[in-house]
Parts: sequence; C-alpha cells; structure tokens
Amino acid sequence: MQRKMLYMRKTPLSSAAILYLLAAGLVFFPTQWLGDLFTADKQLAGFLGLGILRLVMAGVMFALAFHMGVGGTLLPRRGDIAALLFALPALAVAVNNLPIVALAQGSVSLTAPAGKAAAFALQCIGVGLFEEEAFRGVIFPFVLGHTGTGRKGRFQAVILSSAAFGLLHLVNLFGGFSGGVFLQVGYSFLIGAMLAICMFRGAGVLPCAIIHALFNFCGNLFFEGGNATFSTVWTWQEILLTAAVGVAAAAYFVWLLAASPADRADAFAVRPSPELPADGPPDSEPVNGKGVAGKEEGPIESGRRADGPSDAAPVNGAGVAGKEEGPFESGRRADGPSDAAPVIGSDTPSDSAPADGPEGGSDAEKGC
Repeated sequence: MQRKMLYMRKTPLSSAAILYLLAAGLVFFPTQWLGDLFTADKQLAGFLGLGILRLVMAGVMFALAFHMGVGGTLLPRRGDIAALLFALPALAVAVNNLPIVALAQGSVSLTAPAGKAAAFALQCIGVGLFEEEAFRGVIFPFVLGHTGTGRKGRFQAVILSSAAFGLLHLVNLFGGFSGGVFLQVGYSFLIGAMLAICMFRGAGVLPCAIIHALFNFCGNLFFEGGNATFSTVWTWQEILLTAAVGVAAAAYFVWLLAASPADRADAFAVRPSPELPADGPPDSEPVNGKGVAGKEEGPIESGRRADGPSDAAPVNGAGVAGKEEGPFESGRRADGPSDAAPVIGSDTPSDSAPADGPEGGSDAEKGC
C-alpha cells in the first residue's frame, strides 16, 4: 500500500502540533450515544461508548502512523527483552494506583456486577490504546525528530510531549469545574513522561498501552464500581506510600532516559531524509554530464556528442558553444526542482461527565 502522507515528515514540530489538535478533536467527539444503543444504564453506556470509540480512534491513529511512515513503534524490537524489563517499574507504578491501604483495612470494596466491571476494563483498554498510539506512537516520534535523540533533545521531547498530554486533560473542565481535573493533569504529565521514557528505551506502544490501561483501571475501579470515596482512599498511609513510590520511580526513569542508547529511538524518530525529495522518490538522479545514475552511459560521453561533428565544443553544462543555454545548467535539470526539501520515507470519565462531552474525573480518581 502506498504511503500518502510522507509530506508530514518535512516539518516534524509543526506536524506534531497538527496531530495534537487532531487528537484533541477526537477526544471531544461524543461517545455516550453509542453506549445508549446497547443499554439504558447510563454508567454502563458511558463505559461501552467511550471504550468502543476509543478503539476505533486508535485504529485511525495507527493508519495515520503508517501513511506518515512512522514505523517500528508497536512492539519492542525482536529479541529486545531488556526493553520490557526496564519498563517493569512503570507496571509497579500502575498497580500501586490501587487503593492498597484502604483495601488492606477493608474500608473499600467492589459493589458493581462483573459485567459492568468488564465494560469499565474495556473503556480503560480503549483509552490506553488510543492515547498511547496518539502521544507515544505518533506525536512523540515527531517531537523527537525535531529535538533529536541526544541527551538534551530526548529530555526536551519527553517534557514537551508529556506536558501536551497532561494539558489535554483540561478538557474535562467542560464537564464541570473540579480540583480533581488539575490533579488529573499532574498525574497525566507524570504517567506520560514515564511511558515516553519506556518508549524511548524501545518498549513499544502496545506494552505502554497495557500499563496505561492498568493505571486507569486500578485508580478508578473502586470509585466507578465500588464504595470508595476521597476520605476512605487518601489516608495518610496511602499518601506516604504513593509519594515514596513516586519519588523512587522519578529517580529511576530520569536515570533510564539519560542512560538509554539512542539507536532504538533513532529507528522511529521522524526526521527528513536527504534520500527523497519532498514529493516522493525521484525517478532518476540529477544529470551531471555522465548520464542518469544507475543507467548505462548514453551517447553523450566525456562532454562530447557522439553523433555530432568532431570539432563541436564540449558540452560543459552551459550548452553547445555558440548556442543559447539549454535546459541543463550547472549539472542540474531545469525541468525539476533542485532544492526540494528532503524527507524520509486517560482519561477515565466519571459519572459527572455530560452524556456527549469529554471525559471527566472526580477529586479522588487517579487516572490519566
């Protein structure tokens, strides 16, 4: 299949901004109506509608990645088990998003039926896959192509893409002002940075999506399908545990980003290539007086016409002596551009969200 959007690679940062606006537009797309087709239970319909449409939107982002030539991002490179091992601390952070202390004390429990919990899991999977493909699988490679994969560039790319990811969650303010939205922005920035580093190390979009989905599921299951409240979950012990895990994870991932080799990220970072002009691969190389590259020498050799008089002036890029300039000048074709630019080629909603609006979050929820 022909890739039809390689031109996006000419300006990586501008293209990243365009893709960010596209992702924001998809987030605003109403989802409740789809769930209402299956059930009259508004909460269950919200889970189903959001989960199904986010999976569809993830497919859209995968298709865009293909047509823009962004490859090698879905799974770790073959045999690179170390990339998954380095991502295990991110999995620990996701599991820690459970209300561990409250569960140990027996102050929270799951009250929703299994079917509703499964629908909520579907929502988390859809949200995780869409956001990871959009931000870590597409936007991050474009930003990385602009900043570079060096020590300074990789930190800039992680911060920029993660900040954009966190700020996107401000759309939840349209579901009603809540301090929990700003907490969600902070969580989203941190989880985004953590997963961007895993991506840089070569973990791939799919493992990052699983971690993201698990983070949202663990952080919100007992709020959406149980009796959890802010006061029962956020005890001083839970706050200390979360802070300790957060500090340890931050130190680890800063080290991992600094120590990671650049070759894995170089494989998917979007950079223009000198091998292709802006509008696709050329049919031939520029004429340089020796014919087209890759073809046998034609009738013009060594600057002399084979079928012309022996005393004709040599062809030197300015035309035959005594005649006006022809279509070949200074070794370049006059009928094609010589200076073409090179290229190569979570959001877990709460019940407070409106039926057709963006996802929301409560003060107590811990999702991104």
